[in-house]
Amino acid sequence: MIEHLYFVYGLAFFSLGLASLLEMRESSELPLGRQLPWLALFGLTHSAVEWSDMFLLSAQPPHLEQALLITRTVLLPISAVMLIRFGVGLLAEVGPLPAWVTFARAVLFVPVMLVVAYALVVIMTESEPERTADTWSRYLLFLPGSLMMSFGFARHWHRAAHRKSRGPYRWLLLAAAAAFLYAIVAGLVVEKGVYGLAAWINYEASERLTHVPVQLWRTLAAVTLTLAVIRALGVFASERRLQLETLQRERERAQHAALVVQRDARQIAERWSETLVQISRQIATLEPLEQVLTSIVDRGRLLLRASGAAIALWDEDYSGLIVKAFASASEATILNVRVTEPIILSAVRSGRGTLLPNGTSWECPRVGTVRSAAIVPLAFEGETLGALWMVSTDPDTFTRTDLDHIEHLSDQAVIAIQHALMAGRLQSLAVIEERARIAREMHDGLAQILGYMSLEVQTLEALVRQGNTEATLSELRQARDLITSAQADVRENILSLRTTLAGEAGLVQSLENYIREFGIQTGIATEFVNELDEPPNLSPLGETQLVCIVQEALANVRKHSRAKHVQLHLAAHNGRLHVTITDDGIGFVPRAVRRHFGLETMRERSESARGELTITSAPDQGTQVSFWLPRIQQ
Repeated sequence: MIEHLYFVYGLAFFSLGLASLLEMRESSELPLGRQLPWLALFGLTHSAVEWSDMFLLSAQPPHLEQALLITRTVLLPISAVMLIRFGVGLLAEVGPLPAWVTFARAVLFVPVMLVVAYALVVIMTESEPERTADTWSRYLLFLPGSLMMSFGFARHWHRAAHRKSRGPYRWLLLAAAAAFLYAIVAGLVVEKGVYGLAAWINYEASERLTHVPVQLWRTLAAVTLTLAVIRALGVFASERRLQLETLQRERERAQHAALVVQRDARQIAERWSETLVQISRQIATLEPLEQVLTSIVDRGRLLLRASGAAIALWDEDYSGLIVKAFASASEATILNVRVTEPIILSAVRSGRGTLLPNGTSWECPRVGTVRSAAIVPLAFEGETLGALWMVSTDPDTFTRTDLDHIEHLSDQAVIAIQHALMAGRLQSLAVIEERARIAREMHDGLAQILGYMSLEVQTLEALVRQGNTEATLSELRQARDLITSAQADVRENILSLRTTLAGEAGLVQSLENYIREFGIQTGIATEFVNELDEPPNLSPLGETQLVCIVQEALANVRKHSRAKHVQLHLAAHNGRLHVTITDDGIGFVPRAVRRHFGLETMRERSESARGELTITSAPDQGTQVSFWLPRIQQ
């Protein structure tokens, strides 16, 4: 019977140690989880003690019996020490102990040490040290260790009063009761002896009182303690479930936050893309530079929520920056104010984007106290043209990412500036070419006519003196024809010059006005046919060359075709503008005039604008000049 009790007794603690070992594999931040290694060591070592007792009750060979006795004697205090360590750890994990516990520990330290010393002396001098060691191990180790374990389980249960997983913690209260029972039956009830309370509280006295052997009580306490602790270990599963739920909620929050960030980033990117497209459209549609620069600073200020924004360019001698465009919440205007702020000038000279250092500021008369700023130079092919900057009256408004965004705007500003410079150069080139054409026309026409007229006047003077009336009248008629031709050339040159330099009217309207006045001046019937549904959308060079080609073609009609009717036709097809000038004159053989200067000039003008030109003509079949120019894609 007793052997079976020892077997169950040892099996209970072995199960307790094994369950603790298995639970240790799962990570846990619970205080109880950090003490499981000591509980596992106690359960495994004490199960070996009880199974040694089981084997000692049966007949064993002397050498095996001696080995079992030594093993039991050594493992008993070791298991008790593991139990004490587990109990101390439980109490330390729960929190600070009450003040009276600290006081009691200090008061009892010396007496306890004296008792330990006395027990060691007795064990070393006894004839049966194994029994004496068992008694004092239970008094000095098992009793306090079991009581600390009981107190620790109770405090853990009390601490769990506000936990959601309170259910598994209720088993800790049963574990505390079982540990207290175990402290009595395993730490206080010992074999009968002369030391301590062994003469009164011993195995025989317990059996007389309860009518059951103490080993049954110990087994009952061990089984109850093991079952309660194993059930209480369910708190780890509850904890992991709560952790998973918490992690899932945090994951959902993180995903939601990431989606919000992605949405905001996408919206910001879309707004920036839309802004850059709108600015590019302004540049492509040849809006004035001042208007484009003002749009850039105003849109940039809105996107970055800045208090103000400005673009400045170097003056003619590169001695200072002049603010060309400024935008704030109340205005967006063109300025011509010199920049005096050192940090802006320094950023432009360094050629790098700069943020206003923390703690610094400057006074802006149009914004107020500037506490944060982002400054980006306007650079083109290694040359700094000026600067674009955003300012705010709040500190820490701009980041390095904002500098990247401002650089995109600065690129658009540089394109607008270069586009305006190119348009100015093209206009100047057109003026120069038109002057050269007029000079050539005057040299070939008016100058020769005036020279001829000088000779004609001398001839008339001689004929008058001779009294030759018929010859004089004939010379006068020729002079009148030459004067009429010279007058037509001058009017045509004046009309061409006015049309080429016209900037107020659109291209189509200028062509219509030109061909109408051409008809009035020459007496040739004109017709203007416009099949365009939208503006021509040509580059500045394309517009200039189109007007010059039309002028050259109509000049040839007046001088050489003897036409009665001429038509100017505009159409669009496959992204190109198609222009046709058709007359009903005498025509010519194109191969016979391959080296004609005017025709070659028209071809060169068309090719310079990436277009094509064809001339179709035949004797008495009229002439048609057709050319195609590429349109700017919107």
